[in-house]
Amino acid sequence: MFGFLDWAVVAAYIVATTIVGHRLKGRQKNTRDFFLGGRNMPWYAVSASTIATTISAVTFIGVPATVYAADGSFVYLQLALGGVIARILVARFLVPLYYEKEFYSPYEYMADRLGPVVGRITAGMFFLGGILGQGVRVYATALVLEIITGWSMMQSIAVIAMFAVLWTWMGGIAAVIWTDFVQFCILVAGGIAALFFIVNGLPDNWSTLISVGQQGGKFHTFDFSTDPRVAFTFWAALIAMPFQNVAVYGTDHLFVQRLLCCRNQREAQKAVLWSTLGELVPVLMLMVGVGLFAFYEYFPLADSLAASVAERGDRIFPLFIISEIPTGLKGLLIAATLSAAISSLDSILAALSQISLTMFYKPFIEPDADETRLLAISRALVIFWGAVLALMAWQFSASELDLITLAFSMTTYTWGPMLGLFLLSIAAPRHRVANIAGSVVFSIGVVLLINEPQILNPVFGTAYDAPLLAWPWLFPIGTLSCFALAIRGRHREPG
Repeated sequence: MFGFLDWAVVAAYIVATTIVGHRLKGRQKNTRDFFLGGRNMPWYAVSASTIATTISAVTFIGVPATVYAADGSFVYLQLALGGVIARILVARFLVPLYYEKEFYSPYEYMADRLGPVVGRITAGMFFLGGILGQGVRVYATALVLEIITGWSMMQSIAVIAMFAVLWTWMGGIAAVIWTDFVQFCILVAGGIAALFFIVNGLPDNWSTLISVGQQGGKFHTFDFSTDPRVAFTFWAALIAMPFQNVAVYGTDHLFVQRLLCCRNQREAQKAVLWSTLGELVPVLMLMVGVGLFAFYEYFPLADSLAASVAERGDRIFPLFIISEIPTGLKGLLIAATLSAAISSLDSILAALSQISLTMFYKPFIEPDADETRLLAISRALVIFWGAVLALMAWQFSASELDLITLAFSMTTYTWGPMLGLFLLSIAAPRHRVANIAGSVVFSIGVVLLINEPQILNPVFGTAYDAPLLAWPWLFPIGTLSCFALAIRGRHREPG
């Protein structure tokens, strides 16, 4: 089902992206070039790279599946509200803080304000959150490769990791940003192509998609339910999701690293604000999901494919690509899926490598190493973290959760306390801050018990078998519990 022409398209995409990244990466003379792109990256490339990293294979594959599901609708789109609010806050308040000095990461800023131990605690949480969150994204793309190639899950994961390591190793963050720029274009083109192909296959084209979608309730967008166990509600988007998004764009080095590559503070702020356009990509993929629902209302899935989708709903879009899309265009869509995954993976590899080097390796192992040695170690760390992420993605293949829930729930443990520590670092000059390590452990423990209440069933004789709250509410709970436990009264002014 995946022919020579399709493979040729995928191969052309890989070769072209590699050449673009290599040609535009610039000279890699030191770690500043490798990790910050010499602080000479244009804001539009940084913005596109940020969008490409945010819109991973989880969005490309998982979002259409949420709408296609029997009770699916546009409620996922409400989460964009939190993203818009957060970007404004990050651009206005956080970006200026990072440009006060030449910080290599948000954790260096926190270390500068609260001490090196805090910087390393937050770096450790970044390692954990990055491995968990990005492992899901690698797994999402491996689902596609597994279907089109017949490879095992582990083989599919290994191929994705190999190319991500290659592009990151080749030219550091500059190569990552430019390849992400190309991948963003391919991703959007693939989504548009899929939507138009679906529409053209329907009787009466767009009018059929709209009418079937309306009859199925697929365009229902706002849910004003106050049930805290429902994830996609207006109140969760307005109140809870800004915490998650500020943590992502303001404290997660996967994204902050890009902002630190801009030429100055103003360009970094433009990159953050313009990345708001990325919220249009989920709209595109939601429409693809409605299109799939309408298409299979008229042309039902074959029994074998229906059984595969019943087993894991996230397979619906990959199976549509393989079984319905013509040769050539099929290759473009698979290239778009690969671009979504690899853009996320090479980004996290660059970030993990940098934090490992600057926060741990250089201070403790080789404090006097020269730039040539550090650059070599940076590339070795890229390979190491690529292997770790591949193993984590393989572990996720046993999960029964849908991709959207799996991706977000894995980050609830770390993004809350990371944002809490960042807020503490801002408040530190005016307030006493103490018991930071205990506050982080307490925050993670609270989130764990809410997410996995069955842990306490043997202790209290209860019978909980599901999270007590929907995952969006875990971000503010994790943030505020960490902040509240560590903050103390005001400092007294001398004299």
